[in-house]
Amino acid sequence: MTYLSTIKEGIHIVHKNWQLVLAQFVSMILSCASFFVIVGVPIAVAFIMFGLDLTDILRFKDVVSAFKGSAELLHKYFGMALVILLSLLIYILFIIVLWTFTIAGTIGILARTIETGTQKFSLKEFFAEGKRLFFPVFLYSTFIGVLFITLAFILGILAGGASSVIEMARLQEATLSLFLGVFFFLVLLSIGLVLILVTLSGTVYGIACMTFTHSSPWAALKSTLRYLVSVPSSIAFYALLFIGYMVAGFFVILAGSPLTLIPFIGPVLSLPYQVITYLIQGYISLIMLASLFLYYYRTGFLPSLPVPVPAPAEGSGLSTGADTSSKTDEGQDPAPGQTDGTEQA
Repeated sequence: MTYLSTIKEGIHIVHKNWQLVLAQFVSMILSCASFFVIVGVPIAVAFIMFGLDLTDILRFKDVVSAFKGSAELLHKYFGMALVILLSLLIYILFIIVLWTFTIAGTIGILARTIETGTQKFSLKEFFAEGKRLFFPVFLYSTFIGVLFITLAFILGILAGGASSVIEMARLQEATLSLFLGVFFFLVLLSIGLVLILVTLSGTVYGIACMTFTHSSPWAALKSTLRYLVSVPSSIAFYALLFIGYMVAGFFVILAGSPLTLIPFIGPVLSLPYQVITYLIQGYISLIMLASLFLYYYRTGFLPSLPVPVPAPAEGSGLSTGADTSSKTDEGQDPAPGQTDGTEQA
């Protein structure tokens, strides 16, 4: 199975479920609208209730005076600050729940289409898959996030150690410090790129593992790590798709940049173009996701299934009725019309 054939099949799978692009678009609209409802409305009410005076903020002429007066403002408008903080927290939780549910429903529909080959989008199935995969996707993403932060922290410590070594070498010889600086930079850059690729690809393949095998997040994480080691081409395939996604997004944004230069009508046209840009990027991201799921299904899930034992073929070393029918028990009377060899006609 080549990369190109997998991408072609991924495009075909997305065409069967084109409604998923609209589902992502609706989630984006809800994300924007919920900001004004969850954050904007409480802040507007708090302005009226607590009587915030904007002249207290405008009197700060520089950043230093703003920092000095922030404690006074916080004490004066503590209720206002508490409302803003709670509103932002509720909004962030809503966004996490919304997009986790959307992603869970999307991958569930794509996985069913890959398994059956005929499954198409259904709103009922979308909500059912979203409920089924919500907590597994959330927990697995949390595991990957904690693991990535830990590895990034370790990488930061190594970068600090490398910086100390370079400073020590600079006191001895400038050429050595230059060499060590370039060397450590390339090493840390390579480790960082590999870390990012492994983390992102491990996230997608791990979610695919949970979807196809119905395993727990922890079991999927261990299985995914073994899969990435045994099938390193999966990381290369993810890198190829990720580069293609970034290049396509760059050209889509670049094509709409001249609209901002058109006076008067340019800003009006840029708004619908932003909507079209989001739909195109959502379509490309679905193709990327479907291709990765299909690649894992062919190279990771199907090879892990037990090989069925074929049933024994008829007549392969076993006695049949033809063998026993030709034999008669000793002392059995001959059939009518049958004569012994000693009798004469």
